[in-house]
Amino acid sequence: MNPPKKQKPVAPGRHPLNASSNHSHSFDIEQAFANAIRNHQSGNLQQAQKIYKEILSINPNHAETLNAQAILACQQGQHAAAVILFQKAIHENPTKDAYHYNLGNALKDLGRSDDAVPCYRQALLLEPDHTEALNNLGTILHNQGRFDEAISSYKEALRITPDYAEALYNLAVTLQSVNRLKDAVLCYQKALRTKEDFPEVYSRLGSIFHEQGKIDAAIACFQQALQISPEYAIAHGNLASALTRIGNLNGAMDSCRRALGIDADLPEVYMLLTTLLFITRDWEHFDEVTEAILTNPKLSEQNRNWLNIQRALQAWLTGNLARCTQYLQASSSIQRTQPGDIYGKSRLAFYCLLKRLIDSRAKSPHLYVAEKSPSAYMLGDSHCLSFANLPVRIGKKTFTVAAGLAIGCKAYHLSQKEHNQYKEELLRNIASIPDDSTVILSFGEIDCRTGEGIYPAWMKKFQHLSLEEMVRNTVDGYLGFISEVTKGRKFRLMLLGVPAPMRSTVNMLTAEEIPPYVSIPRLWNKYLQNATLQNGWTFLDTYTLTCDKQGFSHGRYHIDDHHLYPAALASLVSEHAIPPYLPD
Repeated sequence: MNPPKKQKPVAPGRHPLNASSNHSHSFDIEQAFANAIRNHQSGNLQQAQKIYKEILSINPNHAETLNAQAILACQQGQHAAAVILFQKAIHENPTKDAYHYNLGNALKDLGRSDDAVPCYRQALLLEPDHTEALNNLGTILHNQGRFDEAISSYKEALRITPDYAEALYNLAVTLQSVNRLKDAVLCYQKALRTKEDFPEVYSRLGSIFHEQGKIDAAIACFQQALQISPEYAIAHGNLASALTRIGNLNGAMDSCRRALGIDADLPEVYMLLTTLLFITRDWEHFDEVTEAILTNPKLSEQNRNWLNIQRALQAWLTGNLARCTQYLQASSSIQRTQPGDIYGKSRLAFYCLLKRLIDSRAKSPHLYVAEKSPSAYMLGDSHCLSFANLPVRIGKKTFTVAAGLAIGCKAYHLSQKEHNQYKEELLRNIASIPDDSTVILSFGEIDCRTGEGIYPAWMKKFQHLSLEEMVRNTVDGYLGFISEVTKGRKFRLMLLGVPAPMRSTVNMLTAEEIPPYVSIPRLWNKYLQNATLQNGWTFLDTYTLTCDKQGFSHGRYHIDDHHLYPAALASLVSEHAIPPYLPD
């Protein structure tokens, strides 16, 4: 995302010259000043600076020269020196609005935004129609979180100059920040009618379309931004995010690398790239990129913890307990932070689950003792972590579970018609499994949670459907995709049901909300079992294994509010495996 855009300083020579206070040199000084301005505007800064110094050596109080020299200092990054020169110019001629405006810009560039505000306001007192001052004042008010005042400032600038593209852009940015997305889109579109080659507008528009789920439109906007400005790192990063959403993981990784090749100081792009490398199981590059970003002192503690948790997940999946423990220790500060959103809660949940699984393995090492055996592949959400590297006897053979984690994947994602990152991830995982393998699928438990699954979706926007219809539609879509992508592979498929919910998961629900919520896991398992068996696959009845008479879990197999102990797998396979229907 891009910050609001401020207007540049008023260029020297835009205003008429003041008469010099030294009348004996007035003609010579004005000639010299005009020459200096010509050099300045043509880019010959060294010659311009030389002439400015000559003028000031004759008349140290020549306000226009002080202002022009200050602008040159700003162009050379010498903002502190520029502030002094602008202040001298104002001392000589306090009625010049441009001097106050330029001083405000220099202070703003020094990070002294609070000091810049009165400068812009003074410029506006002297010249109420100073649209650049209104625009730059708006950017400061925006950055201070004073969004209503910022909007008023931009609107006043646009009342004076309706086709002021930068003010339209900045107004749209502020409207977007207060979630007035419809108004923001209209402003961005108007800015583009005024100024077609405005890459920041395309990038911002793309971000809104991405948020609204209009991914094709978002991608088109990001690509248009990059056509105008190929070195626009933020647009490359935004494009990577959109490509991820539609499952174009290779394209997304390419865009991440292009963004970082232009600007290596983009932590969010680094974080996306590590996620993509985790998804694609490119462990060599995952380790390389993770090591690189962890050395960045600007990396937030939140992101640092998540990188180490991802490393811990990788170590757990590959059976490296020492490394898993090491990485969890490196991310232990996550326990002291309050997760601010669903992603923060998910990361903390992974940390806590891994800690419990390591403790469980230490207490029950006998579960993991077995002769070397072929792999049974388990693909799924976080539930597959409980059974990673666990020996399990299926029929007359012993297997070791090789788990493939799809972070955050719901059955809902797999049920959608459009391709997406979760479908692509599962396709890649399935492609890596040999034909004629035993494959266990574990999706659906997230769909049955109170905070992020079928229930909250039904409560918000789908009450025209029954819960039963929502469950059935999701199960049908999910298994339809599984049937399609496993066709011809000769897999022995086993689908893991969803456990009964723990009573602790309904603490935030009212008495009226509890019965429909508790019905979802029951309905899910009912439809999942029927469809699984009809497809000729085996159903592992986790619900019956865990359910009490009230529809809640009795807790004997739960390691936390959602996941099972590793020991549950043996019971599921030996006592709760329901074979497929025999053909007539």
